[in-house]
Amino acid sequence: MKTGIITGCSRGIGLATAKLLIEDNNIELIGTSTSGKHSISKPNFTGYQLNLSESESIYNFVANNNLKIDFLINNAAILLEKWDEPKINIEQLKQTFNVNLFGVIELTEKLLPNFNTNGHIINITSDWGSFSEPNFDEFQPHYKMSKAALNMYTKLLAKRLEPQNITVSSLDPGWTQTDMGGNEASRKPKDVANDIKNLLNSTPNSGLFWHQGKVRSW
Repeated sequence: MKTGIITGCSRGIGLATAKLLIEDNNIELIGTSTSGKHSISKPNFTGYQLNLSESESIYNFVANNNLKIDFLINNAAILLEKWDEPKINIEQLKQTFNVNLFGVIELTEKLLPNFNTNGHIINITSDWGSFSEPNFDEFQPHYKMSKAALNMYTKLLAKRLEPQNITVSSLDPGWTQTDMGGNEASRKPKDVANDIKNLLNSTPNSGLFWHQGKVRSW
């Protein structure tokens, strides 16, 4: 039996991934959402409320889930700016980093003592957080900076956890049909869910950036 946590699983990629993973009765999955509401009803799934922008919420979640885990999927994220807005809005920047970076780091760091050997942490980042993105433009600055910083956290944490045999990966889902990506996107949430499942079921080298089953450039 493997036990894991996925954040932001009330919709989109998180929901699709949660549904796919709990098809395996040998997986016990804990899912989170900001509201605490979930549409999944299976005995090997438990949903919790978690607000990544609040340290107290993170503390309470970890305190209520003091169990050994095999994987953590940091999926929850926000995009506040308009798609065609290049200017920095400091308030939006702070809110975005609080959820997409600081909250992810705080949750992960608090959960590290709970990991079994050979555990796996997957940070869902983005091609928008990549310095090698061929279609780079000046838009979505807050989101892009938060995901670029999360990619660096992946690399740093991977190095730090080498002695503990815990793998840390970043995963670029690509343009996906979610509330964030819109209906015109080329990929469906279930496609990304399969990518995540395949990565979890493999034994990859730590500290790499993945997209559709292949290592991509940072």
